Amino acid sequence: MEKLRGLLNDAKAWFERLSTRERQMVMGTGGAVLAFVLFVIIFSFANSADSYRKRTDQKLAKLREVQALAASYREATQERQGVEQQLTGSDVRLMTYIEEKATQAGLTVPNMTPKNDVGIGDGQIVESSVELTFTDVDLRKLHDFLSSVERGPGVVKVKSLRLEPRDASETLTAWTTVATYKMKQ
Repeated sequence: MEKLRGLLNDAKAWFERLSTRERQMVMGTGGAVLAFVLFVIIFSFANSADSYRKRTDQKLAKLREVQALAASYREATQERQGVEQQLTGSDVRLMTYIEEKATQAGLTVPNMTPKNDVGIGDGQIVESSVELTFTDVDLRKLHDFLSSVERGPGVVKVKSLRLEPRDASETLTAWTTVATYKMKQ
């Protein structure tokens, strides 16, 4: 503390020995140095605050992205569980089911060929399918039949459909494959 007082007294004595013009120059230079130091300090604080804001904004954006992904994952999981539940509860006897739906639509199925069961995906889902051939069938009856087949219980889909019109009788020949899916047990 004594050394500091001594230095301060020496600086006062030195400053008093200066001429008026020299004092003004020292005061101006001191003011400029002080202004520069204040500018550097304020600029560094502003820079630091900006970098904190940017990092905070980036983290908030990532948090929003994670929340959106979590919501879509939750929806996809619920959808998958719903389909798995449908597949687990599906025990459609395809040949009998098709015959019932054809009778309701006013059709007879002259040719029905079952195909071997096939594991699809990772092998946990089994596809059972039947190939059907209709000759001289009315388009509206065929449409009603195929629509009612897909609206039935479980997961039953029309996989393929090929039509060949017969101009003379305003009917058509149709080849279709109908499949049902269930979880492997």
